[in-house]
Amino acid sequence: MRNECEHVSCGSKEKVWMPHYYQGRECGLKPHPYCTECGLVKNLSSEKPRNTGFYINIITSLKDDFKMAQAQIRLMALDMDKYELEDRYGMDRHQQEELFINIVQKYANVPDWAIRRFF
Repeated sequence: MRNECEHVSCGSKEKVWMPHYYQGRECGLKPHPYCTECGLVKNLSSEKPRNTGFYINIITSLKDDFKMAQAQIRLMALDMDKYELEDRYGMDRHQQEELFINIVQKYANVPDWAIRRFF
């Protein structure tokens, strides 16, 4: 959900050891910094999240094939903002893609394969 934190990273000695992921697969442990304000652990993945505009373009491409109304698209955009789809501190691309698929399928009857072909 919406978090208004500015994300202040902890010091280098205070990092926590957590699993490191690449393309959704675990690749061992790595020290991760965390936010001292909200406690969110920083994403260290090389797969940086995409901007919300990328996902809005996907919805625009899907809207004619799956007959989406403007109201559905607006609700999807509001959910993307609500769940901070663009939070670069704590979300990697794989998590972002899964969240996006869930948001789209919440408001429209679109199969997984139709969405995943854009990634």
